[in-house]
Amino acid sequence: MLRAAFAILFAALCSTVSAQVFPTKPLRILVPFPPGGGTDVAARALGEYLFRELGQPVVVDNRPGGNSVIATEALTRAEADGHTLLLTTDFHSINAAFGVPLPYDSLKDFAFLARVSTSPLMLVTHPGAGLKSLGDAVTAARARPGKLGFASLGTSSPHFLGFEWFKRMAKLDIIDVPYKGGGPALAAVMGGQVTFSFVVAANGIRQAKAGKLVALAVSGPARASVAPEVPTFAESGYPEFVMLNWYGIFAPAGTPRAVIQRLNASIVAGLKTTEVRGRLESAGVEAAPGTAEELEAWVRKDIAHYRRMIELTGAKPEGR
Repeated sequence: MLRAAFAILFAALCSTVSAQVFPTKPLRILVPFPPGGGTDVAARALGEYLFRELGQPVVVDNRPGGNSVIATEALTRAEADGHTLLLTTDFHSINAAFGVPLPYDSLKDFAFLARVSTSPLMLVTHPGAGLKSLGDAVTAARARPGKLGFASLGTSSPHFLGFEWFKRMAKLDIIDVPYKGGGPALAAVMGGQVTFSFVVAANGIRQAKAGKLVALAVSGPARASVAPEVPTFAESGYPEFVMLNWYGIFAPAGTPRAVIQRLNASIVAGLKTTEVRGRLESAGVEAAPGTAEELEAWVRKDIAHYRRMIELTGAKPEGR
């Protein structure tokens, strides 16, 4: 019993010492998508703040590919000392929800540090479609089954899964038209090549105010702060339809608890600054800082949410 008590005391002491000396070298933030997107902007904004806060350079390491799996696996091979982090998204939940073999356990192999943001999706159409509301869209789709198209980002994206879920909820026959990124999908809707798409709410309302899109509904549980004039799906007659994109920061499993707490405090403080929040908002992302425990609970709930969505729609992952 004395040995066990000593071991616990020693581990606690080591953790405290680790936090006091952390960081001892530059930090690296892995990003599972190419430069220029929202995740990249968020990682660089936080990296610059952490450099000032912690006194060590922060390198953003973009590792795109594999629907975020490549960067995520790289984190599991890093030393669990808090110097290598991952800024990831709801793609992490989707990969786990599909149940396909992954080179890591989506929950056990990670230490959850802090939630960075949550953002609703916005259903948009092009002005030439003559649709002003979600009700108009449903009526038009039912009048022309199999004729209207939805620009998606592939079957493993929240955009595809969300719209497939809504199609079944509303009993619609709309064609999925896959694109290789959010930019091409958005261009296709603005150009009238397809009728609908999901976009980040902040980006959607910006284009709607410019007259290039029509905003039909947002997917959050409440109206988006960036677009308070646009109703939710629930307000438009579909109370079960709620989706939120999220960003979160992970570390390898086994990272000392005291280091996790220090990183969380620094990340949350950064997300409350006008500078970091402004840079996130410019990329269409709404800061939503949270504790490590809140992030873990969020991810667990999100995996279950997407698993239910996949079961209801019969969706298959990319390449399957």
